[in-house]
Amino acid sequence: MRLTAVPALVLALVAGCGETRRPIGDECLRGDDCLSSVCSSRTCVSAPTLVTGAGAPPPDEVPRIPIVDGGPSDAPSEGG
Repeated sequence: MRLTAVPALVLALVAGCGETRRPIGDECLRGDDCLSSVCSSRTCVSAPTLVTGAGAPPPDEVPRIPIVDGGPSDAPSEGG
């Protein structure tokens, strides 16, 4: 009995230390399941490329503050 238990224990230790994450194209449930750490639609996919400075800059924003010529209407006048 002891002779079969020792090799089984060694095999379990070796299997426990092995890589359990999956390569690109295999099925996954979360990012931790994949070597790339990216799981999309239950499939391991490569990490997205990082693009810096690509494309046109965003357009300037136009403030949506109404312009009133008479100044603030709810502020009290000074000194009076």
